[in-house]
Amino acid sequence: MARNGWKWIKVDVLLPEHPKTIALSDKAFRTLLELWCWCKLNRTDGYVRDAKWRTFGTPRARAELLRAPDGCEHGFAEQVPGGYMMHDYTGDPNGHQVSTGETDELSRKRADSGRRGAEQRWGA
Repeated sequence: MARNGWKWIKVDVLLPEHPKTIALSDKAFRTLLELWCWCKLNRTDGYVRDAKWRTFGTPRARAELLRAPDGCEHGFAEQVPGGYMMHDYTGDPNGHQVSTGETDELSRKRADSGRRGAEQRWGA
């Protein structure tokens, strides 16, 4: 079923084969995807406050997301003041998701284009 105004996240088709993902339990993998979706839905650019972090998955699953497997520099998240930051969620060159600022700017450009188009078609 199609919905207007879909929100979405980018997920690489090779995610299940990534060295960090292979080390995760099924529960931690699901928790990761739920966190990414929540961050997008709530426009946090990858930040999850402490109290909200504890509502996802289980303590063990969340600990898996913080751990950097052998050969990897980072886990999927890291503790920061007041909460947790999903690693490489946004930002160049390694960010995977479109930031809230980028989304807002694209929305403004599209609204301006629509307004200009309507003015040309229907007059000011």
